[in-house]
Amino acid sequence: MQPWTSAPVSALLSAVALTACGDSSAVNAAGAGGAPGADTGYLTELVTRDDYTSLAGEGAEVKYLTIVDGREPPPVFAGAACLFQNTDDYPYHLQFLRTFPEYAALAPERYADMVLRRASRVMWGGGLKLYPATPHPLTGAAGVLAYTVYSEAAPDELLTVGDIVQADRRLKGCSPFAERFLVFSPDGSAQSAAVQAIAGELVAAGVALVDPDTLLSGLSAATYSEGEAYGYLKIVDGAAAGSAGPRDVLVIDAAPSDLGLVAGLVTRQPQSLASHLNLRLREKGIPSAAVPGVFDNSVLRALAHGLVHLTARGAHVEIEPARLEDAEAFWRARRPPLGDPAADLEVATPAALASLGSADVAAFGTKAANLGELSRILPEQNRVDGFAIPFRAYADFMERRGFNAEVAALLADPRVFTDADTKQRRLSELRGRMRAAEHLPEFGEALEAAVRQAYGAAGLVTRLRFRSSTNAEDLPGLSGAGLYDSRSGCLADDLDSDTLGPSACLSQEHEAYLRAELERRELELAEHPDRSHLLPIIEDLEQDLTEEKSALLAVRRVWASLWNERAFDDRAYYGIDHTKVFMGVAVHPTFVGERLEAVALTGLEPDAPEPLVRVVSQVGEVGVAEPLDPTASPEILTFRRAAGGTPSEVTLVSPSSLAAGGARLWSDAALNELAGLLFVVQDHFAASVYPGLVPLSLDVEVDVTMDGRTVIKQARPYTP
Repeated sequence: MQPWTSAPVSALLSAVALTACGDSSAVNAAGAGGAPGADTGYLTELVTRDDYTSLAGEGAEVKYLTIVDGREPPPVFAGAACLFQNTDDYPYHLQFLRTFPEYAALAPERYADMVLRRASRVMWGGGLKLYPATPHPLTGAAGVLAYTVYSEAAPDELLTVGDIVQADRRLKGCSPFAERFLVFSPDGSAQSAAVQAIAGELVAAGVALVDPDTLLSGLSAATYSEGEAYGYLKIVDGAAAGSAGPRDVLVIDAAPSDLGLVAGLVTRQPQSLASHLNLRLREKGIPSAAVPGVFDNSVLRALAHGLVHLTARGAHVEIEPARLEDAEAFWRARRPPLGDPAADLEVATPAALASLGSADVAAFGTKAANLGELSRILPEQNRVDGFAIPFRAYADFMERRGFNAEVAALLADPRVFTDADTKQRRLSELRGRMRAAEHLPEFGEALEAAVRQAYGAAGLVTRLRFRSSTNAEDLPGLSGAGLYDSRSGCLADDLDSDTLGPSACLSQEHEAYLRAELERRELELAEHPDRSHLLPIIEDLEQDLTEEKSALLAVRRVWASLWNERAFDDRAYYGIDHTKVFMGVAVHPTFVGERLEAVALTGLEPDAPEPLVRVVSQVGEVGVAEPLDPTASPEILTFRRAAGGTPSEVTLVSPSSLAAGGARLWSDAALNELAGLLFVVQDHFAASVYPGLVPLSLDVEVDVTMDGRTVIKQARPYTP
């Protein structure tokens, strides 16, 4: 921080003695805890972390002014005790004060009289700055908000114990969010020398004192991937990363092996330098580090959910509040050049999957188009049979039900891009209203016609799966895996005259399976009450047995998932215009009671004589991509391609924790069939769908159904 002495004061102020700056809006939202609000350029309190970060200027500092005991407060305070200025707009007090009519022509010398000189002082002035690595001098807890109090350097102008105690009391009263970790730090060498003589009195008076030479912004750390990042600080106290996305700086206990794309990673526990996770992060220049006391840091806790700048270098990590313009500039510079996706809204009617191919991506989405490609090359028993709903249906619904206007308002709200809580709330509200809205009458008619055409009258009582198929997923460089939702529904439940369950599509076989599964899960929970992941599984099973399953609602839920938070973040990261993304829907019968679920990755180790295939599998409906049971570990199996098109070098890397005796889930015969199907898919997609991707790796989803069929239900490019 800049030392202030008598001679340099005027020189420094003269350097900023420009024409008066007009009123400028504070970045914070109107109605925030530190009102008066957005159009004033200041707040009177720092009630929340958002209040602080909304005002922070370069270096994450916030300038303040506060009243002096026994002096008439200047009219700019208007009854308030403190003014915290928008330091991004007004780096200096003089600029800020000139925005008030009474100080429009304020001269530097007059400012010095009002703020720096004891005889004429009517305001205390200084700056506040967060230092995450500095321990609190009284509590020892990591993280402080240090404040300075400006004065001139002449001996009779230096701060007294009473001066500092007064400023300390005032700032603690005006800064509730930081009261526990607010500390005083002398400003300049003259103040520092003077404060040494009165340090004991200050501590006795309750003032926490920090030597400016000991202020540390960097945390002691072990860095595994060096770099910097901007993102929203997401602190997860548990073991699961949850919905962390590419705009999140994730702070978690240990590094998750299945972590998706994040802005940065900080763990409490040490990580493995050679892990696949850190390999992926280093390839993308994403910072990753371990900080032992990260969960005990008061400053980081205060910054949670806010926009931050993370830097990891060697043994030091810095996390500080960030400005949106800096973050956006960083994101633009790092953004992969994907461009906006194409959309064809002229196609208005559903189409059979078997009639689609890669040329239909712009009208139906990549998932539906690739299912069409699979229909061309796979035997009937190894593919899904269904149809696809085009983008046009989603576009008509959004426009005619007024949601395009709501989306425009959401995207125009700057808080959506600076505050994670606001973003989460606004997106959740939009999804809720989309789910609750009425369908367009003609869509219901078109859906019924498509179901009848695909399955006959039996289709009305067939439980169908409605799967997302956007123009911003399953693309080279952007898989979109797990971003959007798939739902099940029964059209007969929409066509009957009531909303009473159970579903008309609940067959005896399905009911028997659900009841057996419900009983098994309830017994498991009774024996292991700590397995909280079982509660939503049991709730879903109960609903499947007792409630209707509206197909129209299922479609609206899939459409609404276009505005899932993680999907929103992914599009923002890749620079995709949200309004250019549309949701198609792939439809086919729901698989019930699967024997196995698997994800196969093809084309790995492309430089080897024969590329590697990795198959990750799990028994039943536990799942692999989004497992219902987070405590269950899947089977991992690898193989290569022999000359005759059969699997060779088959290796069981690790067994499923749910497999009896650790036995392999795939028999030799079943693995031979799976390998043959995967080789056919790999060859076709390399030659006809993605000829420009060399070498090509695919992410292929597989189900082994209740009746023993091996079904390929999705294929998309995979980036190792």
